Amino acid sequence: MSAIDKQRIAAVKKLEQLGYTFAGATANTVEPIVAAAKLNIARFMQPAKNGLPQRALINSGLNVKGNLETDGELHIDGQIVGNVSCGHLVIGKDGAVRGDIKADEVVICGKTEGLIRARRIMLQESARVVGDIFYEIMSMEEGAQFIGASNRGKDEAMAQVCENVS
Repeated sequence: MSAIDKQRIAAVKKLEQLGYTFAGATANTVEPIVAAAKLNIARFMQPAKNGLPQRALINSGLNVKGNLETDGELHIDGQIVGNVSCGHLVIGKDGAVRGDIKADEVVICGKTEGLIRARRIMLQESARVVGDIFYEIMSMEEGAQFIGASNRGKDEAMAQVCENVS
């Protein structure tokens, strides 16, 4: 078994401990997880048995090339090269997104490069953001770095984000 397979199995076990379930996958099956990483991860995630909202985690050892889309929550500690669309997005300190982001709420602790459209966005102290931001509510902690233009109010795509939430 390769080191990458071992990392994938460890990631699945950790998610299962947190209450996530995978359609057709267990910690001992690697192939569906590889497919989930290449396709739409949220599609393979089932709502947790505890009734909480659907969540997906991109672990720190995972690099994804392609677009991710879900109505639920997404937490990124790995690397994404592609566009992200979700209800609630958290980019952890070690996480990075190179592509456009569209979400109701975005919390950034890591790095982003691309256009961000969100009803509410929070740039934490460790955030490193390059690109324009369209928002209704924005906060930025001391120490956060932001290179780009911040645009309060709605452009055409921002209006769609707000309509999807209503």
